[in-house]
Parts: sequence; structure tokens; C-alpha cells
Amino acid sequence: MVDQTIKMRAFSGDAESNAKQSNLTEEQQKLLELSAQLEEEKSKSLENLKIITQLRASLKQEQAKTAEMIAKVAELEAGLTESAASKADEEAARNLQLQLEEEKKKSLEQTSEIERLRESLKREQARTDEMAAKVAGQEARLQELAALETKVKELAEMEARVKEMTEALGKISGLASSVKAG
Repeated sequence: MVDQTIKMRAFSGDAESNAKQSNLTEEQQKLLELSAQLEEEKSKSLENLKIITQLRASLKQEQAKTAEMIAKVAELEAGLTESAASKADEEAARNLQLQLEEEKKKSLEQTSEIERLRESLKREQARTDEMAAKVAGQEARLQELAALETKVKELAEMEARVKEMTEALGKISGLASSVKAG
């Protein structure tokens, strides 16, 4: 009988296992970073929503003030036409005219303030929409990372099975060699 020995290189998956583990920890670190970013974006979104709510309340108040000013202007105009009928009321009419002009000026200022607040509100809404899109993107990335983490775990389990099977084959080979030798 001819002695045939099969030489098999023993494979220890230590180097590859260490690389997998470092990849796994890098993925976990990325996952933690993305989670922190997501929480930060959510916090910013909540702050922006509060600002928007405050701006809306301010806008309503300014609109109410403008309505009051318009009513006062109408009142002053009505008073002006009534008082213009008599010479004694001419001075009062001049005062009313001055008040009317002053009220119109205030009304214009408030109207421009309302417009400024509307523009500010639009910008805040656009920022909020942009942040919501970022949050959605990060949530999708987190889901991808979670799926990758699951795959990494599956690969680690498969690697462990391959190692077990390699060891079993080595034992079988050793037994076969000893049976042939014996």
C-alpha cells in the first residue's frame, strides 16, 4: 500500500474575523452617529415648529391690529366729513386729518410688518420641509445600516459554521489517514 497523505492548510479565520469585527464596530459607530444626527434634526424641527407657531400668532395679532386701524380710519374719515360742515370744527377736522394720516402711516407700517412676518414664515416652513426631508433620508440610511448589521451577523454565523466544518474535515482527514496507515 502506498501512503497517501493529504496536506491541508489549516485556516484560522482570526485575521478575517478581526476585520469583520472592526467593520461591524465601524457600522455600529456610524449607526450611533446617524441616530444622534437624527435626534438633533428632530430637535431642530420641533424648535422651528414652535417658531412657526409663534409667527402665526404674531401674524394674527398684527392682522387684528390692522383691522382695528382700518376701523379707526373709517371712523376718522366719517368724523372728518361730519366736522368739515362747520367752521368751528375746521380745527378738529385738521386734527382728524393729521390723525388719519398718522393712522394710515401706522397701518402701512403694520402691513409691511405683516408681509415681513409672512416671508419669514415661508422661509421657516421651507427650512422645516428641508429638515423633514433630511430626517427621512437619515431614517432610510438607518434602516439600510440595520439591514447591513443583520447581514454582518449572518456572515459571522456562516464563518463560524465554515470553521466548524473545516475542523470536522480535518478530523475526518486525520482519521482517514490513521485508518489507511493502520
